[in-house]
Amino acid sequence: MTTLAQLLDTPGITLPEVTKHLDDLPHQYRILQTVELNKRQQVKLWDIAANSGHTLTMNYVVPGDAKPLDYFPFEGRNSLPLFTRFQKVFYRLPDGSYGGYNNQRMAWFTGPGYYVAGISAKNPQEIEVDYLRVPGIKPPGWPRIVPNEGRWGLVYGGTKDYLRWVSDDVVIGRATKGGIEPMPNWFVLCRKHERK
Repeated sequence: MTTLAQLLDTPGITLPEVTKHLDDLPHQYRILQTVELNKRQQVKLWDIAANSGHTLTMNYVVPGDAKPLDYFPFEGRNSLPLFTRFQKVFYRLPDGSYGGYNNQRMAWFTGPGYYVAGISAKNPQEIEVDYLRVPGIKPPGWPRIVPNEGRWGLVYGGTKDYLRWVSDDVVIGRATKGGIEPMPNWFVLCRKHERK
């Protein structure tokens, strides 16, 4: 069976071909194939997902019928040399805004990476994950909310991520400095629990 990684190494591959491949996989394999992508394959996925015609809405990351502080994890892999596996977890706040954090083993070193999420003003087809702002409240039991500056600024400080649609369960992301300067850092996310 062809894997997602092999597909992305195919010259001329298109987003519809990638989407069909992902949609045809059982969900557990969708996750496994997504989180095995290396940096080169993530860059390719980011490029072919540009101008896909699919708009990400906030209901993509948090279902419209979810209660405030219900949370929804996505399994992820980034292109950094360290801390490559993580979960990006989203939730809606009582005021209707959206937040989340990065659940990963090295949080003691990087900080929890809280963020505020919303539709990008630069490209309304994308979701912006803004580490310059942090939510005011969090689900019970989560790490305490701290700014992504100072001691915790190594990974998340001064950054904004942008997410592009790949399939109903997968997005590709790229980090920027403050939403302006693209950084050489990409990441891929797959919904942890299949949509019902």
